[in-house]
Formats: sequence, structure tokens, C-alpha cells
Amino acid sequence: MKKLGLSLLATIGLAGFAHAADLPTTKAPAPAPPVNCYSSVWTWLNSTAGDCPLSYAGFTLYATIDAGIGYESNGAGFNQWWNNGVSNIITKQSTHGPQWLWTPNGLSQSVVGIKMSEPLGSTGWSLIGTAETGFDPYGINLAYAQKAQVQNNGKSLFLQTANADSSRTGQPLNSQWFAGFSNPTYGTITGGRVNTLSLDAINSYDPMGGSYAFSPVGYSGSYAGFGDTEAARANTAVKYRVDIQNFRLGGLVQVGGYNWGNGTDGIYQGQIGGDFKFPSGGILSIDGTASFAKDAVNIGTLGSLTQCSTLTKGPLKGETGCTDSVPNYYNSSDVQATLSNNTGFMLNTKYKWEAWTFYASYQYFRQQNPSDYYQNGFESIGYFNVPGTIPGFNVPGTFANKKLPTQWAINNAYNIPRVANVFWVGAKYSVPPDWMHGWGSADLTGAYYWLGQNNYNFAVATTGPLAGVTAPAACTTVVTNGTKPNGQAFSIARVSSGKCAGSTDFISFLIDWRPVKRVDIYAGVMESNVYAGLANGYFATQTINPTAGIRIKF
Repeated sequence: MKKLGLSLLATIGLAGFAHAADLPTTKAPAPAPPVNCYSSVWTWLNSTAGDCPLSYAGFTLYATIDAGIGYESNGAGFNQWWNNGVSNIITKQSTHGPQWLWTPNGLSQSVVGIKMSEPLGSTGWSLIGTAETGFDPYGINLAYAQKAQVQNNGKSLFLQTANADSSRTGQPLNSQWFAGFSNPTYGTITGGRVNTLSLDAINSYDPMGGSYAFSPVGYSGSYAGFGDTEAARANTAVKYRVDIQNFRLGGLVQVGGYNWGNGTDGIYQGQIGGDFKFPSGGILSIDGTASFAKDAVNIGTLGSLTQCSTLTKGPLKGETGCTDSVPNYYNSSDVQATLSNNTGFMLNTKYKWEAWTFYASYQYFRQQNPSDYYQNGFESIGYFNVPGTIPGFNVPGTFANKKLPTQWAINNAYNIPRVANVFWVGAKYSVPPDWMHGWGSADLTGAYYWLGQNNYNFAVATTGPLAGVTAPAACTTVVTNGTKPNGQAFSIARVSSGKCAGSTDFISFLIDWRPVKRVDIYAGVMESNVYAGLANGYFATQTINPTAGIRIKF
């Protein structure tokens, strides 16, 4: 037995020695430490804002700068106060012919902001907030659309630079400012100045991502506002979103009206959507949004194509002179507003499959006369004056006085409601990484957009037993003859009213190359056209605008 025990011990010892001999004699190297994204400019540029945020104590500072250059076959002059700087689409100010222009914010608005996310203990809730403003990277001016309008108010369209109304118009925080609470199960609720659900949907479902230079639904907030751009954001609103499995719900209510810096007297929106994965690996996303806005405001400038003429007498005989169309006793800071109640819905879809993403969306909106008249005027969201209208008693169908006929708050533009249908389609192709050979990433995108409106042209009888009664009015072709500021004569034929049936369409292409994660180098082109009633008052009806630029995210 003793010999047997010694033999077993020897055998076990030899086996253990043999096993130990098979083990590695040195330890495996420790995993490489994470790259310090602040170690060089290059490593920082090749990180995302999420990987390498500028954060402290729950607050994160961020910014985007987007600058470029573009060519317009029929352009308007550059305006440092206009959010987009230039008219990226065909507009009434597109009277300057072919030109090269500095083109800021081609891919997206340049912004600077701070956001907050602070967990509230172990409850699962977080306190969140955002404060952000948009600016022009060339002039370092805050986006101030209505200041651009006031600079041009009353001038001949041949002398106007780029301008239009917008929900970004001189507010210190013209993008968003809000605070709220977020929970993975119960959703997110925020209050303050927020994007509407429809603006969020456009940014998500536009093939061009809401680009100013390559998308009309990005360039103009009138799509998100269902007819009026000031309704794309609400200044005093409560917004709620929640995800339930693969579905999502959303709601928005604006409280307060013009006196709280809103462009409407109330907005109410609801949204439902979801993501659906297919066996092929593709993901279909669908969202539907319904909206109603009360007393939505659209600020416009006074001015036309026929304010210049050749002087026929006096010391300047033979020279060209242009008049100002701002009425007597007023000035350019007095602006005209068209009011409406806007109702509509939007259905958005996209399907992502491998390197492809396909987009298709439809929108319907209806504009009617507002609920309230605001005969005494009000202050615009850009801090300018919409004067009171001097009432008239002998002008059927209008609220204006014969001697002071300007109706400043137009509340009867839609005696016959305006109805518009909108659709867009597009596709984006993400270039496979192995094709890029380490040279970053790239997307190729193409899109087509169309809007058509009904014939809501009308006339109000001024005499007889039907005085004051609205009836449909005929649409005809009218020839406009005039003189440009340089003395050159022109003659154009257009449909007689902007309320006649008409349409506008756009086609665009974009190459977006990201050599590093924070930098986009992009180039593309958009063609825009306007037809029939929508071309009323336009000198040109088409512009082709190629644009190239660079965007950096901080």
C-alpha cells in the first residue's frame, strides 16, 4: 500500500508539472487605453460630439459652423441678417440675374448652445434642458429674418436682397430654450421654446436632413408651419414624447399668444409612429402628425416690380428713379401681416436597407381666415410693429379707410380657403467603408419636392344688393411692362393673382463627404421652379443653384 501511495503521488506530480509546462510563461498584454480625443486636433476632429463632449457638471457646450459659396442662375443679393444669407430657392427677390455669393448654412443652421442632463438619483428620471441660438458665420449676426425684411420693406423688388419671414428672428435664443424631465419608460416632457412635432418630423424624414441649400422643406419653415413659417416653433409650449416598444407617441400644446413671443395664438399637435423591422434586415419608419394653429402670422414686405420709371422732366430727365411703396405717415419698420387658421396633417416614411435609405412623405394643409381680427395691430415676434388698420365705413369687403387704405393685419385673405398638397421622395446611399479605403465616410443623396395649391382667387362685390359678398374670381394672363433700376425695359406675362391655382417643384442632389467624424465637406445643386398662380409677382420663374461648403461640429 505504501508503494502504491507513493506511485500515485508521483504520477499526479508529473501530470501537474506537464500541465504547468503548457501554460504561457508571460501574461497577455493589457488592452490599449482609450485614445485621448484631446491629445491632438486630429483625434478631436475624428471623434463625435458624443464620444468627446465639452462637458462639466452635467452641462455640455456645443456648436456647429457651416460656411460655403454658391452660384445662383437667378439670385437675390446676400443679406447678413437673413437666416440663410441668400435665397436658395426661387423667390420674388430673384431679380439680380446670375451671381456668385457667399452661402452660409448650406447643410444646416450654424448654432451655438448648451444642453443639460442630470440624473435625479436612482429614480430613472433625469433633469434635461437646452438653450441654443442660430447665427450667420460670416457676419456673426444672430439669425434675424424680420430685420432683413425691414431693410427691404417698400423697395422695388429689383433692389431687394434676400429676405423672408421666419420663426428665427432676433430672439437671443432663436432655436430652442426649454427644460424638462426624461425617463426611459415614461417618456420626455419639456416646456419653453421648442421645435414643433412637424419640424422634428421634417428634420428626420427629409432626404436632405432639413438642409437650407438643397431642400425647400428645410429652407422654408412654412412646411413645418402648415402654411406659415412662424408656426414652425412655439415660444411657450409643453411637448411630450414617449416610446412604447417599437411605437412612439407625441403631443404639443402652445400656451400664450403674440404677447409671449409666439407667431400664433395657439398650436395643438399630435403624433403617432413606429419602427418595423423586416426579415430582410430593412427597417421601415412611419410617423403621422396632425396640427392646428390659430391666428398664425406671416410677415411680408411691401414692394413690386413696377416701382421704377424713366423720369420725363426736371434736371434728372432721362434718368431712372424708383419710388418707395411704404405708405405715407409710416416707415419701413411698419410691417404687414397676413393671419390665418392653419389645419393639416403630414405622413412621413423612410425605409433603411443596407447602404440605402428611401424616403417618401405627403402633407396636406388648409388655411382659412383667422379667428381674431387684430384690427388694432400688434408687435411681431421680431419686435417690429404691425400697425392698427384705420377702419373704413364705405369700402365693402375691406376693413381699410379710403384715405389711409393700407390693411396692416390682413384677416380676409382666405375668404375662400387655400388648400395645398405637398409630397417629396428621395434616396440616400451610404458609400461602403471598404470603398473609402480609410478616407472617412460619404453619402450620396437625391430628392424631388412638389407643392400645388388650389384656386382660391375671389372678389368681393362693392355695389348692389350683393355688396360685401365673396364670389370666385377669374384667373387670366396679365402682361406686366416696366423699367429696371438700370433703365432697361422688361415685359413679362404671369397669371393675374397669387391666389390662382399653381405649383412649385424642386430637384436636388448632394455629395456629403466626412473625412473625419466632425467635419462635412459637401457639394450639390438644387433647381427650383414656380408655375401659374404661385409665379404671380415673380420676375424669374427658375433658378439653378449649385453650392459647396464645409460644416464643423464642436
